[in-house]
Amino acid sequence: MPGSARLRAYVIAASAAAFLISVGPAASGVAAATPTTIAPIADAARTTTKVTVVPTRADQVIAIAKSKLGRPWVFGATGPSVFDCSGLVIYSFRTAGISRVVGSSREVSAFALYARFRALGLASTTGGRPGDLVIWGGGTHVGIYLGNGMAISTLVSGVRVHAVRAVTTPFTAFLHTGIAATAATAAAVIPHVTKPKAVASTSVKVTSHRITTAGLRLRAGPSTAARVLGTLAPGTKVGVVASAKDGSGRTWLRVLVDGRVGWVAGWHTRAG
Repeated sequence: MPGSARLRAYVIAASAAAFLISVGPAASGVAAATPTTIAPIADAARTTTKVTVVPTRADQVIAIAKSKLGRPWVFGATGPSVFDCSGLVIYSFRTAGISRVVGSSREVSAFALYARFRALGLASTTGGRPGDLVIWGGGTHVGIYLGNGMAISTLVSGVRVHAVRAVTTPFTAFLHTGIAATAATAAAVIPHVTKPKAVASTSVKVTSHRITTAGLRLRAGPSTAARVLGTLAPGTKVGVVASAKDGSGRTWLRVLVDGRVGWVAGWHTRAG
């Protein structure tokens, strides 16, 4: 082979060898590239949402009433150890700081509460909510509604939780206090209840007459716990407007006397 041909062959062979070396394995002592490991992204820290349940005024009233379970019934008592039916209501609302919903022991009875709430359009046979009042017997018995058809009231056997329909005296109405959705830390939106007053004689109709057989107090409601409007001397003739029974089954008479209307103990009167 001529010299020039041998030279070209040598150059081609050397170039091929150089190409093979450049694409071959890495030379000893040179670390091969390793894949980059991507660390998994850590989950964001879990946050626990703390739900704060704010008690309502109804929760407070109900808890106070339930703390008196088993306490005995005593006519006219408003606690803290013994109660009658309206007495438990008065005590529970007063202790919760919202006594003006129901008034004071001097002016409150089951009948008076029923009359007031009914006059305000806040009495109905449906839609009871926790913290509302429950009236039985047209105003002879009162308790506090717990919800789900249950109530708490002072029966003759003491303070008890019972079904609304379990009382011997028939259910009459719920009195809507508006405290079921009112936070205990907020000012309660409470229906204004006007104190009872003697009404003008032109607004009532006398159906019969009675004569008092003892000195009697003319009261704002059919209960010895109701506010005193005045005193009647024995032998006073009164016109009977209506009647009602109290928690002891005694008959009270709503009467007209000297241009005033109020309630007297019917068992201390006679036909006139």
